[in-house]
Amino acid sequence: MAKIYIKSLGCKVNSYDGSSLKTTFSHMGYDIVPTPEEADIAILNTCSVTEKAGRDGRSLLRRFRRINPKGLMVATGCYAQTHGQTLVDMPEVDYVVPNSEKNDLAQLVHEKYQTNSKDKSPQGVPIVHENKQQHFKKALNLIPPYADRTRAFLKIQDGCNGFCSYCLIPYARGQSRSVAPSQVVQEVKRQIDQGTHEIVFTGIHIGDYGRDLSSKAEPFLDLLEEIFALKGLGRIRISSLEPSEASESLIQLLKAHEAHVCEHFHMPLQSGTDRILKLMRRTYTTYDYAESVAMIRRYFPNAYFGADIIPGFPSESDAEAEETLLFIRRLQLSELHVFPYSKRPNTAAIRMPHHLAQAVIKDRRQALQELSFELKTAYLRSQLGTKVKVLWEDRTTPSAQAIGTTSNYIEVVAPKGFSCSPGQTDVMTLKGFINDKQILVVKD
Repeated sequence: MAKIYIKSLGCKVNSYDGSSLKTTFSHMGYDIVPTPEEADIAILNTCSVTEKAGRDGRSLLRRFRRINPKGLMVATGCYAQTHGQTLVDMPEVDYVVPNSEKNDLAQLVHEKYQTNSKDKSPQGVPIVHENKQQHFKKALNLIPPYADRTRAFLKIQDGCNGFCSYCLIPYARGQSRSVAPSQVVQEVKRQIDQGTHEIVFTGIHIGDYGRDLSSKAEPFLDLLEEIFALKGLGRIRISSLEPSEASESLIQLLKAHEAHVCEHFHMPLQSGTDRILKLMRRTYTTYDYAESVAMIRRYFPNAYFGADIIPGFPSESDAEAEETLLFIRRLQLSELHVFPYSKRPNTAAIRMPHHLAQAVIKDRRQALQELSFELKTAYLRSQLGTKVKVLWEDRTTPSAQAIGTTSNYIEVVAPKGFSCSPGQTDVMTLKGFINDKQILVVKD
């Protein structure tokens, strides 16, 4: 059977989609290869969250073609949904499959490869010229990720109904859709049986899970109750929660099962000022956000907090940029994911006045990245000397020392000569820095 290479750009959800595609193609008999040079088919799972992400995708497609002039070059993902015609017009690209057809991508690509047709998009699937949520009509299926001995990412939700003023995701991924609870529980059982030690629940708007399937107040909480009842469960990690979705009842449930819960909370912030949050169409105030962080810390005082930030939103003043820095520092978050504001088509923000110069946005991004480094360093220092459970992964340093991750999202390195295997869990003590991202551990 043919050899296939798959690469994903962007978020964890896109990574999950790419991993699931590997599973599907593998089951169909394709050989998954690690580089595009050796592939008969190369698939790029694109991202459109920023203008740069689109540029990066196009650049990679051109590179793939240069190093593999005869392979079938396929583009899918968010950029293929929102900018499909741009990809169709690229001579380097042979086939464009939008996100709305990703469930059928493996079969579509297989047919394209077998027939060697000249069509640049699947028959009956028009290239999107006007982005609408209505393009997404299919139910959401949970396709298991490609085999991993330690950790499994499970996409239980996709799409978004939020329509934040800067964001293309509702058009790139459609309205919020959830995997049926019974299917999620069945897959978690399967992962437990095959020895998976950590399950990461992921989605575009995971706190919205189940609202399209149930009228219950907190469908995600109900799902987690079923998951916690499973025998043999290792630990779970929740990829992201909006402040309004991190209810106290949910956090109380997590606390009641803390032996299985990663003390890692990612809550998008975007701005530390109420005026900008309102312009962004976010559903909370800075007070709400701070209260959510404080409430979670009451239950998980050691928690690691990550946050998304968008510097340079239209009309953001110097004073507001400084206010955001002060707000973040006051909350003592652990890490920032900085996404500079980027003009995206069809969004409300692109029509707003007072767009900022790129030099200003770049400076604000730099300030936030420097703050992120400061905050993460401070958090890591605060954890030195503590005892933690480390899940060892299938990775090592250049000197063959094992690499693992704690439940509170610290990447650690085992001492030289320490014997462990991927999937093994050990109680270790955090000793000292290897570099600015990793900490050396010693056996408790």
